[in-house]
Amino acid sequence: MRLFACTAAVAFALVAVAAPGRPPANLLVNGSFEEGPEEIGEYRSLDKGSDEIKGWKVTRGQIDLIGTFWAAADGKRSLDLHGSPGYGGVEQTFKTKTGAKYKVELQLAATPGAGERSIWVEAAGDKKKFEADAKDGTREKLNWVKVEWEFTATGTETTLEIYTTEKGDNFQGPAIDDVRVTEK
Repeated sequence: MRLFACTAAVAFALVAVAAPGRPPANLLVNGSFEEGPEEIGEYRSLDKGSDEIKGWKVTRGQIDLIGTFWAAADGKRSLDLHGSPGYGGVEQTFKTKTGAKYKVELQLAATPGAGERSIWVEAAGDKKKFEADAKDGTREKLNWVKVEWEFTATGTETTLEIYTTEKGDNFQGPAIDDVRVTEK
């Protein structure tokens, strides 16, 4: 009987250790762009300075908030960083701890038929370029890929900006969704 009790206790301890923890909290508001203008249909173009997407501000040119035009990576909405037309970007400022490390994760794709597209992700005076290829992606199934980058905060607030690097076709751009920032 004693051996059974010990075995059960060890098994319980192993299960408790193996159970996954909660994922770290996203420091960004509305990372999947779900909160914003109510009815957007296929898409809605937003110009530089717009803050219609909760938590986000358009920083450059124009972007398209995508509704039903293609399948989002997370939820029902995503962003095309090439507006209709325009070369755009978005930013959000959030609380950080000076000297702490943070991880940025997001889903990236290229508009179907666009070929390769790229973005810059910038925070705390540093930046990283990412590329995506439309390949055989369709509106029903974009070739979403998860990209990650780390930065070290230089202050108690940090602004994350994501913007297109393209200068070619200003209608078919890089698409982003499910943007997350977590402390490491």
